[in-house]
Amino acid sequence: MKADYPNLFSPIRLGNKVFRNRIFTAPIAHPNLDTHRHITDYSIKWLERKAMGGCATVNFGSVLADSKRGAIGPHMGLDDPGTLPMLFRFAQAVNTQGAVPACEILHAGMNAYLSLAEGNTIYSATNTQNAAGIEVAEMPEEIILDTIEKHADAALYLKNIGFGMVTLHAGHGWLFNQFACPENNRKDKWGGSIENQARIVVATIDRIHQKCGRGFPVDVRISAASLLEDSYDTDYGIEFCKQLEGHADSINVSVGLHEEPTVIIRTVPSMFMDDAANLEYAAKIKHNVSTPISAVGAFADPAQMEEAIASGKCDIIYCGRALMADPDLPIKAMTGREDEIHKCIRCFECYSAHCRKSEHVCAINPEQGREGTLDYSAPKTRKKVLVAGGGVGGMQAAITAAEQGHEVVLCEKTDRLGGCLRCEEKVPFKQNLQHYLDTQAHILVDKTDVDVR
Repeated sequence: MKADYPNLFSPIRLGNKVFRNRIFTAPIAHPNLDTHRHITDYSIKWLERKAMGGCATVNFGSVLADSKRGAIGPHMGLDDPGTLPMLFRFAQAVNTQGAVPACEILHAGMNAYLSLAEGNTIYSATNTQNAAGIEVAEMPEEIILDTIEKHADAALYLKNIGFGMVTLHAGHGWLFNQFACPENNRKDKWGGSIENQARIVVATIDRIHQKCGRGFPVDVRISAASLLEDSYDTDYGIEFCKQLEGHADSINVSVGLHEEPTVIIRTVPSMFMDDAANLEYAAKIKHNVSTPISAVGAFADPAQMEEAIASGKCDIIYCGRALMADPDLPIKAMTGREDEIHKCIRCFECYSAHCRKSEHVCAINPEQGREGTLDYSAPKTRKKVLVAGGGVGGMQAAITAAEQGHEVVLCEKTDRLGGCLRCEEKVPFKQNLQHYLDTQAHILVDKTDVDVR
């Protein structure tokens, strides 16, 4: 273990499951499904690669317990038994690497646009209108109880095929967040007071524990504040989390609402924000509850992660884009190779590719999305490779060729590596980009046998 990070790389127990360190993979939706909305080998390799990099858990994101009423888009449904073979293979792959396979279960509620398009009735906590201007009915109690049961059935399904934890998504404006907010003024036991507003979440956690055993960890993802002027702030988020005490095994503290473009850039921090932009919200929750707390949002520096845990602001760090930019971040930090970590530059290329190409892509990690197609074996014939130019592409080409075992010469016409992007080195919000260029230059010169001229 790297002595500099004793807290980050200490195990943590949630329920009766031990996680090898405090770096958890944040749940990310999968754009690349087959025609039956099942995951493919592509996704399994993509997720397994993160487990190989040393994180404690790999969380498979945005899976549905109720495909009929809860689908905002073509996500995989756990109510479809056809998903079993590939989910079992995913769990097996992650378990083999020493990480815990987990799954985030999502219900979009009033934002279940695909369910509506397929001819199904969708519901919210109250009679309301969604962001698309569609009138949505209040969820009847019998549907509430059915929704709770479906989530518990989904969790048991996952446990039985090798998953070690589930994350119940109760944030970002999805169904459970539609209940757990001040706007839920229902007159029955499912709204009105904070206890009633939280009831569906608490009841779902308890039902999962009844079906899966009290030791099976249930993580709850929340929005500590909506970030909208006319909705709730952190004070309400704290009171909601107090309702989860003694029920949830951990609370993943996020912020904002997915379907609100004015706040989604805080939910998924842009390059204009500081690293660990949302840690303050986790710290406020942590100060008021005893349940283990996770922080998420723009973490990429292991020293900053260590400080967040050591100072008592959180217990766990969730990383999403950081582990896309560098899936080996945990093992590099653990083995004293922090100088080789590629920090996410928060350029949103991953989001753009998700929406436009249904692919996993990263601007600084050429391996991203190609994990199942790369050949890491030594070449049959060692060749001499000339790389012309030491910009972004030239440096990566030289590093890759050298790692493959070839003799590489890189020629750069200036006295500095990094190419045309060095012109932005004094732009304050692009310092992570300069860090990436510096890291590539360092690896190229100090960690490989490339002849740089």
